[in-house]
Amino acid sequence: MTRLPKDIRTYTFSEFEGNNPSFSMKRLEDLYRSNHGESDIPHRHDYYTIIFFEKGNGTHIIDFTEYKIEDSTIYFIVPGQMHQVIPASEPKGWTMKFTDEFLIANAISDKLIDNIYLFNDFGQSPPLTISEAQLPVYLNIISQIDYFSNVLENYTQEAIGALLKLFLIQSNNHCSLHKSNNPQLQETTNQLLYSFKQLLNKHYAAMHMVSDYADKLAVTADYLNKTVKSITGKSAKEHIQGKIIIEAKRILLFSDISSKELAYELGYEESAHFNNFFKKMTGLTPSEFRISARQS
Repeated sequence: MTRLPKDIRTYTFSEFEGNNPSFSMKRLEDLYRSNHGESDIPHRHDYYTIIFFEKGNGTHIIDFTEYKIEDSTIYFIVPGQMHQVIPASEPKGWTMKFTDEFLIANAISDKLIDNIYLFNDFGQSPPLTISEAQLPVYLNIISQIDYFSNVLENYTQEAIGALLKLFLIQSNNHCSLHKSNNPQLQETTNQLLYSFKQLLNKHYAAMHMVSDYADKLAVTADYLNKTVKSITGKSAKEHIQGKIIIEAKRILLFSDISSKELAYELGYEESAHFNNFFKKMTGLTPSEFRISARQS
């Protein structure tokens, strides 16, 4: 693994895309060549990213989990996630970047983004594997985005927005996570998961118990656990623990605060309790993790 910097960089959309207001698509081959084949450093974005590897090999690290880059795979990365692409050879494919403003302007609801379950801002973020039969469908949508980006003089963003929405719907239909056959039940459980994730992203440092979230959502803790697990494969408790651990790792890697300060920042009154929790989840104390990760 590439040596990690002490301070993680968050890139803004405007830093790289210049006149493109809120959407950009580039070939992976061009990015590889412009970087002279070197991997990027671990970083974050303040925008959504889709990376489509038509061909490729190497490693993609997302929030401390390593994934092998393979042909016909698509990665979905949310704002704030830490990631790093380490190519072993020149890839073939595309990267698409877009902002919340682009989604709003093109009537792509955050509910659609959340219901895909591929844009996962904590825990596992595995790629979506595309079958040989479905690959032409994705390539056709991408080729149309590329075409309209360069040909249209009017309503370019609207055309791209419609095609991006189609790309997301296509991805949703091939997402491997569980979907209910009952539309009404699916709508109810999707909304509960969405609300739970919204609360967790906002209150993870203050609310550590499933019952805390269940109370705010007007359901029982048992129902929340089972519902979240039925959709994502992980219980609400596992999501809460995973979110705390991910945020702890980010802070440990990219700051020099003490374990005691970290525990307080994450809502633990006793640093010993946090240290025990962190070691139980990772096998290392916070200090051991920081040393190991920065030296690897």
